[in-house]
Amino acid sequence: MVILLGFLHSWSCLYAWDATGHAVVAMLAEERLTPQVRTAVTMLLEGQSMVDVASWPDQVRNQQTAPWHYVNIEIDETQYEQDRHCPDRQCVVGQIDRFRETLANPSINPEKRQKALKYLIHFVGDIHQPLHAGQNHDRGGNDVKVELLGQSVNPSTKKPWNLHQVWDHGLLDQYASDAKQAVVQIDRYLTSQHEAGLANDSVVEWAMQSHDQARDHAYKFAADRRLDDVYVKQALPVIEMQLARAGIRLAHVLNMALSNGAAGSSSESHGASAAP
Repeated sequence: MVILLGFLHSWSCLYAWDATGHAVVAMLAEERLTPQVRTAVTMLLEGQSMVDVASWPDQVRNQQTAPWHYVNIEIDETQYEQDRHCPDRQCVVGQIDRFRETLANPSINPEKRQKALKYLIHFVGDIHQPLHAGQNHDRGGNDVKVELLGQSVNPSTKKPWNLHQVWDHGLLDQYASDAKQAVVQIDRYLTSQHEAGLANDSVVEWAMQSHDQARDHAYKFAADRRLDDVYVKQALPVIEMQLARAGIRLAHVLNMALSNGAAGSSSESHGASAAP
């Protein structure tokens, strides 16, 4: 029982982005769906929006599904190896591939494809949170107590700030006042970017890009762990870029998976454990 409780504690705090961050990714993606795919998504979600379901996988998280939200790539590593980092597809990289296959298969029943869609909306967001790809033996930064802009206590939780919370929502709060404002600013940023090029990267490349952001930015702070104006100024463009990438890539995944009459049905793909 003690071991189980310890395990549950180890994953219970590993959430990537808060509800606002996942809403931003969903909104950015919804803007970029084709009309046909938007209709398919609405049918599969039974009238709910992508924003409505974006945080659902965190709400139903359990012992089986917890590892699906992240991938542990050592912070000093430079390459992803599936057998080592994601055995049996039990990480966010493997599950994005798995649920993408499920969603794209119209012979699978609608209930399972709906679940695949919900997980994809969430996991494409998760993989772009840097601390969900960089393994530094601190539970994704949850064990790293920090001070953010002179505050040692997170005003939302009334608990001490930790590095993971800073990257989940502390920096996003500094970036924009709410999800809609964040989307406006990110859309403006994307006018200078090549969206098609961003969408074409592989899921493994997504993970390594996030890993590199964790190494190069999230963990670059002074020994006193005070995240000052300079740290925030350097981190905000990373937040903007990662959320932009997530939104574009989620739209691309859905447009590809649902472009061929895909509003019919939903289930598991080959070679993966059963969805809960």
